[in-house]
Amino acid sequence: MGKTKLTVEPVLEARLRYASGEREYSKLPREFGVSRDAVGSAAEGLTFKYLPMPPERRR
Repeated sequence: MGKTKLTVEPVLEARLRYASGEREYSKLPREFGVSRDAVGSAAEGLTFKYLPMPPERRR
């Protein structure tokens, strides 16, 4: 199976989940056909830097 590239929608979904406190990226890679590293990097803002980061939830 070839690798699928992330698009804007999954990146924003990953960032929202990350901001809400979810740090386990087990579902998104399967949902979008990408690697766990790709999802983690996008969620943490290491890639797709042109997209906004949601504010982190206060603990």
